[in-house]
Amino acid sequence: MASEKKKVDDTTLPLLTPKLPRMKDRRGGSDSLSKLVQRIQTGAPERRAFRDRRATPRVAVALDLEAGDGGQAVMMRTHDLSTFGVGVASGPTPKKGSRITIRLFLPDDPTTPLELKVVVIGAFGEHGGARMKFLNPPVEAVRRIHRLLG
Repeated sequence: MASEKKKVDDTTLPLLTPKLPRMKDRRGGSDSLSKLVQRIQTGAPERRAFRDRRATPRVAVALDLEAGDGGQAVMMRTHDLSTFGVGVASGPTPKKGSRITIRLFLPDDPTTPLELKVVVIGAFGEHGGARMKFLNPPVEAVRRIHRLLG
């Protein structure tokens, strides 16, 4: 069996893949991620409107929450909750930017609270309280919160 070469049919055309039009990055360009990181590191203000920033909706829910920053623990009740943060309508208002640890008691397993690190975004309102954003929450914590809110 000598090596036989297949005869190429003259009617066969090569497969050509059309070039798709190059889409411009809607975020500003190829280095937009590095610019975003630079803005975050320098503490530049958010460019988007507050309304556009919400990745998941806040749901009004009253859950027990224990907050502490190494000293005394304070028990509070949540006003609203999302997968990325929590609002407490009353109680002490920690300084904006302070990082604290909270324990959030969910109804699916009240004996095993979620221990989350948060940063205080600001005061909730005139009567105290705070808005807090979760810092790198564990995947299981996000799942439990998502199940509760869903």
